[in-house]
Amino acid sequence: MKKLAPSKVFWLVLAVLAGLLFFWLLPLKLLARLAARFGQASPCPAALSFIVHNPIRQRYMRPVLERVGIQPGECVLELGPGPGAFTLPAARRIGPTGRLIAVDIQTSMIAQVEQRAREAGLDNVKTHVASAYELPLEDNSVDRAFLITVLPEIPDRRRALAELRRVLKPGGVLSITEEFLDPDYLLAGETIALVQGAGFALSERHGNWFVYTVNFEAK
Repeated sequence: MKKLAPSKVFWLVLAVLAGLLFFWLLPLKLLARLAARFGQASPCPAALSFIVHNPIRQRYMRPVLERVGIQPGECVLELGPGPGAFTLPAARRIGPTGRLIAVDIQTSMIAQVEQRAREAGLDNVKTHVASAYELPLEDNSVDRAFLITVLPEIPDRRRALAELRRVLKPGGVLSITEEFLDPDYLLAGETIALVQGAGFALSERHGNWFVYTVNFEAK
C-alpha cells in the first residue's frame, strides 16, 4: 500500500480538523437551537468535562469572574458548575467569611467539584445535586448567582430564572456568561431579552461576541 507524503498527511489532517470545527460552530449550533425549541436542551455530559476545564479555555475565560463581581463575604450561588472550572477561584474571592453554593443536576460533576475543593483545602464550598427548577435554598438567601455557559442548556429557561429570582435577595445580582464556542450559544441580545422578561433589570454588560457577561439586578 502506497504511503502518503508528509505534506499530504498534513493537509488531510488540516482538512479533517477544519471540517470538525465547521460542524462544531455552525450545524451543531443549529441542532442545539432546534433541540431547545422542542424542550430537549441538556447539560454537557460529564464524560466531556475536559472540554470546559482545560488550560486554553481557562486562559481566555480568565476575566469572567472579575466581570461577575464577586465580593468577599457574599453568599454566592453557582448554578451548573460542571467539573468546577470556576468554583474554586470564585470561592477564593468570597473568602472564609462567605459561602459558595454549587448546584448541578449531574452527580458526577458535583463529585469533581467536591474533590477539587477538598484538595484545595476550601471549606467555604457547599454542593448540592439538584434541578435548576427546585434549588435547595431559602427565599431571598443569596447575594449573587452566576451561570457560565449554562442557561441555554436548561430546557425551561423561564422556570429556572423564576427560581433564581426566588432565592436572590432584593437587589441581588444575577450574572450570565456565554461563549461563542459553546454549541448552545445565545446572542447577548437574546439573553438580555430572556432575563429581562423574567423580571430582572440589566445593570452591566461586559465582553464581546466571543465571550460576554451580562449582569442583572433582582427587583
